[in-house]
Amino acid sequence: MKKRLKSTANTGLGLGAYMLLTSASALAGQHSLVIAIDGLRGDGIENAATPNIDKLIKGTWASGYRGAFAHYAQTMSDAAPNSGPNHVGIMTGVTSTKSGVTGNSDVGSGRYGDYPHYQTLIENHDPSLNTAYLVTWGTDMQITNSADVKIDSDDAGNIKNAVNMLNGSYSDTNWPLGSSPDAIFLFLDDVDHAGHSCCFTADDQGYTDEITSVDGQIGQLLSAIKNRPGFTDEHWQIVITSDHGGRGSSHGIHAADNYTIPFLVASKAVGQGYLADIPHNYDAAPTALSHMGVAVPGHIDGKVRGSQTLAQAPTLLQQDLITYLPFEGDYRDHSGQELHATVGGGSPAVSGDGKFGQHLAINGSDEYLTLGKPRALDFDYDTDFTLLTWYRVSGDQFGDPVIIGNKNWNSGANRGTLLLANEGNGDDVGINLASDSGDRKDIDPIDYTFNGWWLLAASFDRDGVATLYAGSPQGRLHIIAGGIQDVGDLTSSLNWNIGQDGTGSYRYNLKADLDDMAIWRRALTLDEIRTIYNQGTGLEIKRIINNDLPVYLSSASELVANQEYNVLITANAKGTVCGLEWDADLIFNERNAKWDCAGRADPMILKVTNVRQLTNGNKQVFATLVAQNGKGALEWDADLIGGERNAKFDQNTAGDLLILNLNGDVNNSTITAEVGNSVCGLEWDNDLLGGERNGKWDCNPSMDPLRIELLP
Repeated sequence: MKKRLKSTANTGLGLGAYMLLTSASALAGQHSLVIAIDGLRGDGIENAATPNIDKLIKGTWASGYRGAFAHYAQTMSDAAPNSGPNHVGIMTGVTSTKSGVTGNSDVGSGRYGDYPHYQTLIENHDPSLNTAYLVTWGTDMQITNSADVKIDSDDAGNIKNAVNMLNGSYSDTNWPLGSSPDAIFLFLDDVDHAGHSCCFTADDQGYTDEITSVDGQIGQLLSAIKNRPGFTDEHWQIVITSDHGGRGSSHGIHAADNYTIPFLVASKAVGQGYLADIPHNYDAAPTALSHMGVAVPGHIDGKVRGSQTLAQAPTLLQQDLITYLPFEGDYRDHSGQELHATVGGGSPAVSGDGKFGQHLAINGSDEYLTLGKPRALDFDYDTDFTLLTWYRVSGDQFGDPVIIGNKNWNSGANRGTLLLANEGNGDDVGINLASDSGDRKDIDPIDYTFNGWWLLAASFDRDGVATLYAGSPQGRLHIIAGGIQDVGDLTSSLNWNIGQDGTGSYRYNLKADLDDMAIWRRALTLDEIRTIYNQGTGLEIKRIINNDLPVYLSSASELVANQEYNVLITANAKGTVCGLEWDADLIFNERNAKWDCAGRADPMILKVTNVRQLTNGNKQVFATLVAQNGKGALEWDADLIGGERNAKFDQNTAGDLLILNLNGDVNNSTITAEVGNSVCGLEWDNDLLGGERNGKWDCNPSMDPLRIELLP
């Protein structure tokens, strides 16, 4: 079914004129900040700590502002996903065909007279406006631009320049001291360096750490904006996008992991939510021009973004759920639609050791299930849909088998849809769909690892993108996407099969374990995928449907002094979910505290003595933590070695008094203890031994973020 859009008029708000510092140009209430982050994949923000960008996305960074966001935005497709053509596109609003820039070496020969930089158009519209062009890649200085100030520096230097411009302390030949910026373009390069140093992937800590660092720099800019004397009367538009994604240590490949990037517009005039259809990075220029009251030239390929966002997801996950196969002893549908699976070939087994209870095991020979070809699984020309399953393998696939699909896989140009294993080298997943050879789309690859449960979900927005989500056992949600707006009728004459293509006779059969498989006649949102994925821990769909959701402690939790609560405590240690537990060995009535990185956690009893509400909205809970079944109470060790104390469970004491520090983010709780005149924080040890990390109290102090689940 087609989605309904909600529209917000993208017009000025009629703000009154005012004087900021000494700049006459500040009489205009509209201000623009465009930030291009080199090498930022669409899933980079998802997997790095980005509290400042998150506030922009959620519309909470300042009163009256909203955020329109796409983690599935795309680069231009008429040039390789490299910096040169995409930088030019971001700044001019046109693709390579018009600009003439196809690579990094021909940036200087671009057709900037015919297709000017957006800041040149702003200056032509009103020369009194103050425009600044701050870049960290020297080649960008070859792009013709009439901005008042043009600076080539490093990331840190240009953040400093931008902050000084915002607070009025910057001066230069064309920028008198006290001048107020009207339109700033800022290019940041360090994320790209981190990707080239190892990998453009959420699995690389160096890459995600650099994204977090850039988020901190953006936080400096946001603070400087909010601290401006006239901020309440200003209307800022902040656009964030990227030039390309990447694969391995490089980019430039014509593939979804290189094309997929973020696009964010935050202002008082945009809608709140996910951007409609297919945003591109070259939408940045017309979006900024429109906000600044400059007519968007007809030659621009990009679109003004922010006014149209997708309708909010339904309140209930089960809306438009057409089959749900939990594989608990059989192949029956638990959605209520009676769309059951049956055996199509061989003898598929349902057995224990699933992601949740039992699972379906397909052995790679001739085993598969079939759903037949019911009308509910015909997605024709314009019906949105989602395919989802948990997936586990013990080694490379042989050939390129199908996880679920309804086409003849002898050719990807045949009509239908497939979610594939081994779309590349034996340990990849991907999507293929087509109505004929002219509109075939392949969205791949995402690499997966062996011997752990991965969440795989393919959502299809028929007038936008198909998005592939692959959530690792370590808590990383990988995301790539590709435009499918021109794909025609997907209705196939073949069956929907699980473990085989639509013919049931493709030469390569799947060899994998599957669990909790479901299909919807709508495109699930990122928020819904996050709920099901649950940072790798996972939530059964039936639990979500029954509203049997885990409850995590936060500053909003109602905890009462002198009460006891059952809890589980987990931490994300270098991308792996680890659970706090007691060691099996009992030595002098003590057990070492461990973090089990298979995701297991021992149940604890939280004995609350006092609760303190802080003025910043956070909450402190004073309590002891006791392992259930008499395994001891958590305490800090008397010995201080290298600024750290071991964490112990002592069976002879009531435990040391702890402080649970709770804020609005359930994934960012911490536990501290007051030890003499110092404070020590609970953390996991850097060394991973036998799948476990030791529990430590760091008395420098530092502490690791935790998630505390409240059990029934």
